[in-house]
Amino acid sequence: MTTQNQGLDLTRRGSLALVLGGLAATRQARAADAPDGAALDALAKKIVDNSLSPSVAIGVMKAGKMIYAKAFGMMNLETGTPAAANTIYKIGSNTKQFTAASILLLQEAGALSVDDPLSKHLPDFPRAADITLRQMLTHTSGLGNFTNTHPPEKIVQMSRLDYDQKSLLAAMAATDPLFVAPPGTAWSYSNTAYVLLGIVVENVSGVSLARFYKTRIFDPQGLSDTAEDDVTEVLPRRAAGYAPHKGSDTAFDNCSFESMGIPGGAGAMRSTVLDLCAWHAALFGGKVLSAASLKAMTTPGTLKDGGQPFSIATPGAPAAAVNYGFGLFVNDSEGRQSFSHGGGISGFQSFLKTFPAERISLAVLLNSIGPGRPARAPVLTDLEDAAARFGLGA
Repeated sequence: MTTQNQGLDLTRRGSLALVLGGLAATRQARAADAPDGAALDALAKKIVDNSLSPSVAIGVMKAGKMIYAKAFGMMNLETGTPAAANTIYKIGSNTKQFTAASILLLQEAGALSVDDPLSKHLPDFPRAADITLRQMLTHTSGLGNFTNTHPPEKIVQMSRLDYDQKSLLAAMAATDPLFVAPPGTAWSYSNTAYVLLGIVVENVSGVSLARFYKTRIFDPQGLSDTAEDDVTEVLPRRAAGYAPHKGSDTAFDNCSFESMGIPGGAGAMRSTVLDLCAWHAALFGGKVLSAASLKAMTTPGTLKDGGQPFSIATPGAPAAAVNYGFGLFVNDSEGRQSFSHGGGISGFQSFLKTFPAERISLAVLLNSIGPGRPARAPVLTDLEDAAARFGLGA
């Protein structure tokens, strides 16, 4: 969703543009001298030079090695600090795939099943018996988006407060409408579903979501710059987030403060392009989940009747077929199968894609959100395409 220029934005970003970046860090290697490297440089510079974002970071990994890792522009406009490949950005809805993997890890341990009704784990949530964890993972539960508020700026006000589990559940239960479709009958992107899944992880595991991520995923895979974000933490290499200044084609404002108590399992994480590429290399390399769990995560969900999910039509647009597994879009890209997701949150935008057969992963991070700069989207699309060509041609 978008809440004006600076609000919480955790909506689907299936075609968000790719930008990544920086100079060396832990897993960085120099960019290969391939022709598309210059094209990536030029597109990234265009984003910064045209004030489409203060900075952009781009990373391309092949067979476990970084073949392109650069950043352009400023991670902090006030201090004039340049961005680097190891600059840390919020990643918004790219968090969802980590939450999905956490649910599957608990299933592997016999602690739950993705076919459990939500009522088995959150019995007091309204209509919890009507939906399953699988439906929530694939966005076919029919749950609405508690982040889509009326008026839109209400979510900005909500996001300035810290929420414990009880108050967050109450806020989601009060969503109007709580359901936008009967469970299992349509595809509708739901932050509510993934925040609830994060709470399920906490209740079943007995530890905080941040702790579960760290001990079961981040530490075992060496993702040292990835975490559930804590905005109070003094964090070296943290990018500042920005929004376009209203009425200006070049200026930026600091983004609105946002507690990570709201996005939770739907979008509260931070990372780098280096870590994100390494995460996908580990995930698709079979180092995180069992083969059966990875297959479940990457298989497009179906409706209750076994049919293809279609998105709920928006005014003036037809409903579209959607291939979505657990926290990942499943696509044919460049004639090859790929898995991707995007993310947007106050002050930040992210994109992550992998071609598993070719062992190529692409990551893009920006420290601004898109609304207010219409020229940005096509440049980001061009950058995504260039990054894919670079990796596939290397």
